[in-house]
Amino acid sequence: MTNELETAGAASLGGLSSGGKADLSGQPCRNCGAPVEQRFCPSCGQLAASFHRPFLSLVIDSIGDTLALDSRVWRTLPLLMFRPGVLTRRYNEGKRARYVPPFRLFLLSSLIFYLVAFAFLERVDWINVANASVDGEALSDEEMATLRNEVLRADGTLDEARLEALIREAGGGDEAAAESEPADTTDPAPEEGTPDEPAGAADADTQAVADRLQRIADNPKLFLSAVEVWAPRLSLLLVPFTMLALAIMYFWHRRLYIYDHAIHALHLHSWMYLVSTLVIGLSLVAGAGTASGIFFIAMPIYVLLSLRGAYGTGFFMSFIRMVLLCTFWIVSLSFLMVGVLIASALSI
Repeated sequence: MTNELETAGAASLGGLSSGGKADLSGQPCRNCGAPVEQRFCPSCGQLAASFHRPFLSLVIDSIGDTLALDSRVWRTLPLLMFRPGVLTRRYNEGKRARYVPPFRLFLLSSLIFYLVAFAFLERVDWINVANASVDGEALSDEEMATLRNEVLRADGTLDEARLEALIREAGGGDEAAAESEPADTTDPAPEEGTPDEPAGAADADTQAVADRLQRIADNPKLFLSAVEVWAPRLSLLLVPFTMLALAIMYFWHRRLYIYDHAIHALHLHSWMYLVSTLVIGLSLVAGAGTASGIFFIAMPIYVLLSLRGAYGTGFFMSFIRMVLLCTFWIVSLSFLMVGVLIASALSI
C-alpha cells in the first residue's frame, strides 16, 4: 500500500471526527476575540477548546476524535449505496453540509478496498511459483533447477534452439521433425541495402528482459509489493478519465459543469470501491465466480440508475451513456493494468 494513500486516508478519517472538547464556550475566542457561545467561533470558526489539560486527557480525546464518525457518514452511505444518483444531485444542489465531501469519501473507500484486496491476495498466495506444474503435477525445486539449466548456456544466455525443442515436446509436436531438422543458429545474411544491426545490442536487450522476468519469478513477493505501490497510484487516473467521459457525453447540456461531473465521478468510484470490498468478502463464502457475477450484473444497473438520478435524463439516453461509459472503463482498466504490471516490473 502506498504511503501517500495511507496518509490521505488517515487524514480523511481524522477529518470526519467531531473535534476536541469545547471547554471554552462562553469566553472570547483565543484567535479573533469574538464572543463564543457554541462549540465553534462564529467569526473565524476556531474550536473553543483548551489543550492545556492533563496528558492522559489529551490522548483519550485524540483517540476518540480519530475513531469517531459523525452523523454525516450515516446520511451519506445509504444514499450512495441504495439510491443511485440522489447523493450527487443533492450535493450539486448545494446541500453539502449534511454529507461527507466526495473526495474524502473516495479516499476512504479506496483505502478500505486496497487494504482488503491486498490482504486477500496475500492470503491466497496467488503468485507462488512453487505451485508451477506440468500436466497437473507440481514440479519440485530440483526439477525446476534442471529445466532452467537445460535452456541456459554456460555463459548464462538463453539457448533458443533447446527452448524451442522443449516447447515442441510439451506441445506434442513432431519429435522426428524436431530431431531431423536442427535449428539454424547461424545469423541470416543481411538484406541488400539494409545496414548491419549490431548483434550485441539485440542480445543485450533480450538478456535484460530475460533477467527481469527471472527476477520476478524468483521474487514474487517483491513483485506483489510493487503492485501494491503502483495499483493505487495509477487507479487514481480513472477519476479524471471518468469526469472527462461524462463531460463529453453531456457536452450540450449547458446547465452542467465540470464540477458536476467531478462530483458524480467521485461518487461512482466510491460506490465501486465499497461494493468491490463487499464482493471480496462474499467470495470467501460463496466463491469468487458467484461474487464476481453479482458485481458485474449490479454495476451497469447502478450506473444506469445513477445517470438518471444525477442528471434527470431519460431511460434510453441514460442506457446509451451507460454502455459507452462501461466500455470506456473496460478499455481504460486494460491499459491501466498493463501500466501497473510494467511499472511494477521495472521497479524491482
